[in-house]
Amino acid sequence: MAGTRSGGKKYKFKSSGSAKQGKSQKRLKQNSDDEVEEQLSTLVFDDYWSLIWKRITSERIEGCVYYHPLSFRSYLTEKSVKKLKKWVSRHKVFSSRYVFIPMCQSNHWNMLIICNIGEDMNSKTNSPCMFLLDSLQIGEATRLEPRLREFVFHLYESGNRKESAEEIFNIPYNIPSIPQQEDGTKCGYYMLFYMFKFLTACPYQFDISKDYPGFMVKARKQLSLRKRREKLQVR
Repeated sequence: MAGTRSGGKKYKFKSSGSAKQGKSQKRLKQNSDDEVEEQLSTLVFDDYWSLIWKRITSERIEGCVYYHPLSFRSYLTEKSVKKLKKWVSRHKVFSSRYVFIPMCQSNHWNMLIICNIGEDMNSKTNSPCMFLLDSLQIGEATRLEPRLREFVFHLYESGNRKESAEEIFNIPYNIPSIPQQEDGTKCGYYMLFYMFKFLTACPYQFDISKDYPGFMVKARKQLSLRKRREKLQVR
């Protein structure tokens, strides 16, 4: 598969997206009550996330942590790393194999996955890397890169790591070619699907030279088959 690479209180987020950005923005203004019900809120996200977590074997869950989307939003709005430091310490982030960062920004869901976060930057096989899974690749994934790189830098800073800023900002940032949504409300569910497929297919230790982005090959085939079946049913 091809891709691009470059060096408490509950709030509800609406998810949105379409094949063209202009239409997406208009649709946000014209959403009916029925459409809103189809969008992924943080409450529904918590339910689905818990369900997925229970369906994955303990061997695959081991060494995986995630940063809640509300926490990520708080990090962005408060411009403070105090809570981030507590999370890094509490969950032993730098002993983790995979770090999941689900997020909802500008009414669109996507997910950053950081692999090998505590490993040697100079390793030829297990060095840190990250990739953004986005069901609406119309420039959003590339536009988010500076903000996400800053977040990753603050992760390392919060963990009192020895890596230099230059090393951290040069961690490979990847945008794999993955199944894309065809409507304006399902980006959150696609994100959950990506995460589920990753957890069921990822190796114990990620090697970017051979494992990227193979974890989505089977997912692409499954979605393609499902769409063909749906078309046949409509006919």
